[in-house]
Amino acid sequence: MKLVKKTELIRTPETFKILNEIEGDLDKDGVSEKIIVYDTEKETDFGTERQIYIYKKNNIKWELWKKSASAILTSEQGGVMGDPFEGISIDRNCLVINHFGGSRQKWNYTHRYRYQSGDFQLIGATVNSGAPCDYFETFDYNLSNGKISYEKETEDCENESAKTEKKEMIRKLETLPSMDGFSPGSNKLTFPKSETTIYY
Repeated sequence: MKLVKKTELIRTPETFKILNEIEGDLDKDGVSEKIIVYDTEKETDFGTERQIYIYKKNNIKWELWKKSASAILTSEQGGVMGDPFEGISIDRNCLVINHFGGSRQKWNYTHRYRYQSGDFQLIGATVNSGAPCDYFETFDYNLSNGKISYEKETEDCENESAKTEKKEMIRKLETLPSMDGFSPGSNKLTFPKSETTIYY
């Protein structure tokens, strides 16, 4: 009978706490990577810092492959909603990170990263925000082809009226942002000849 060697467990760094853990193939080599989001318990101006670690399997060992200390918002960046981190998932070999927060006006971020050119690069950003009886807006940015679509619905509950505005444009970046160094919500985009500004 052949003995199957068990994969060694990953040792959580000291003082770190696991927030989320998933497995899936991110580099299309047919072997799953392990992705862990840690709370580092390091204090910042807005709660504790989070880090995302991506581990690759080497025989029975998990080895740290990539990490980022900016792609996950800190524990209090969700405003009155508290912790903004919603979770991570893998969709079509891409790593997807979701955040949520706000007060009366809520916001939701979805960022998609793909492993290419030896790095995890941002290829998609979706922002939804708004409040009932005020407005709802959706911003979708495909960084791979530069296509941006934006829709805003303004709602007046007293007069039972609503109006919708839509905008589209192309903005290709010379270099796609790296997951390590990209911070959700702190990247500004303004539409030409417009006061519409989005932070993604």
